[in-house]
Amino acid sequence: MKRQENILYTTRKLASKVRYEGLTMRGIAQASEVSPKTLYNLFSSKDELLAAALEDLVGIVQESMGNYSDLRGINYILTKRKISSEAIMRSPGFANVIITLFFKAKPGDRLVSALLGGVEQEIVEQLQFEKDEGSIAADLDLAKVSAHLTAQTWGGLLLWDKGLISLDQLGDEIRRSFLLTFVGITSGKKKNKLLQELIGMGNRE
Repeated sequence: MKRQENILYTTRKLASKVRYEGLTMRGIAQASEVSPKTLYNLFSSKDELLAAALEDLVGIVQESMGNYSDLRGINYILTKRKISSEAIMRSPGFANVIITLFFKAKPGDRLVSALLGGVEQEIVEQLQFEKDEGSIAADLDLAKVSAHLTAQTWGGLLLWDKGLISLDQLGDEIRRSFLLTFVGITSGKKKNKLLQELIGMGNRE
């Protein structure tokens, strides 16, 4: 198990340096200190290996959420997005590779499943908590809100990938877009708290 974890970590690290075009199975095998045969026994192709490396990273982010087991609803969503943004900042080159592959991928591809599988449903579940608490309207379509938030995330990533915002701005840009959505769908104390944070972000700039 440790050998496979090392291969996935090495793949992310190497991809950050040489990008997709420079990444080869032989190069990954050498950097991971395993034979090419061993690597191919575990992963049939470079794209499969990259998808597995991404799944591993998604799992690490999810494990990190274990430190915030008391969070629910919007607080959970914002915290997970923050941790995900921090993971991107630690491996921006790997993130660029994944973004490139994502926009080339077809629905149902392993990479798409790794990035989106369960994400929208998790957001729906957390928004349902807010609905049960009375923070958002009872008749709000949570699935549509979740899809909108997912689109906002990828919009931010695309802006960064194309150089329109910096890596340092990425986390705040996505958080701001989430806050704008949440302010629009919440009420009462929850709305006021989110609005104050949104205003505070503007004042820091």
